[in-house]
Amino acid sequence: MYQEYQPCKQLSPYIDKYWEFKGNPEQGTRINILPDGCTDFIFTLGDSPQTLNGNLTMRPFHTYFIGPMTGYSELITYTKTVHMLGIRFRPYGIFRFLELPLHELTDQRLYAGDINTFFNDSWTQQLSEQQITIKQISLIETRLIQALYEYKPVPDKPISYAINQINTFKGKLSIHTLVDNICLSQRHFERKFKTYTGYTPKEYSRIVKFRNAVDILRKTTFDNLLSIAIETGYYDVPHLSREIKKMSGNTPLSFLSLPPESETALLYIEQ
Repeated sequence: MYQEYQPCKQLSPYIDKYWEFKGNPEQGTRINILPDGCTDFIFTLGDSPQTLNGNLTMRPFHTYFIGPMTGYSELITYTKTVHMLGIRFRPYGIFRFLELPLHELTDQRLYAGDINTFFNDSWTQQLSEQQITIKQISLIETRLIQALYEYKPVPDKPISYAINQINTFKGKLSIHTLVDNICLSQRHFERKFKTYTGYTPKEYSRIVKFRNAVDILRKTTFDNLLSIAIETGYYDVPHLSREIKKMSGNTPLSFLSLPPESETALLYIEQ
């Protein structure tokens, strides 16, 4: 039902992945989309789930933009079939193609016609005419590669460096250390970082730390939350549990490879 596809080498510095959600889910299936610091364009190539906490009703054959998320989005399926295709841009990656005010679009889920973008409803119509996913992605990549030559912004190297450092240290690097390394005032750095990512450095670090904890939990088949909390930079198990609950809507135990039977099963999709 949910599949991921890797971008071509030329686009991989900017695109994290393409994803497709297609199938016949049971009505009432809940889907939690977890924050990961990225932004998405979504093409609804058929029916789609409806958001419960995003105030967005998606319609078939439309294009939508999902801004940087600081928490999870909860969807629920009311239709017999679902078909969505998405482009997930890396943090700061979307600026290689489009200039969007991400600091104004944090936690926003928008109809793409309301923002300045070349991905509009006509694109969704073109994609729907292609019946094979690989051909749909090829069409998208042709347009993105064209955009690489049409739009050549000046890269902000300090912001790129800061994102890489936060990722490398899995969200555990202090903001003061980061500011010292890039030789900018903290206020100026935080303003630029939010302009290019939609997050403050602290918010982005928090998301990276959360994602690392989830990744480790998914590889764990036993309940050893204290060691996981210490490894991922949380003070203790209650701190880990609060963060996982706030960011995902569920408990740490639900992410274990073999979760307890008492845990409610949810479909999780990374943003």
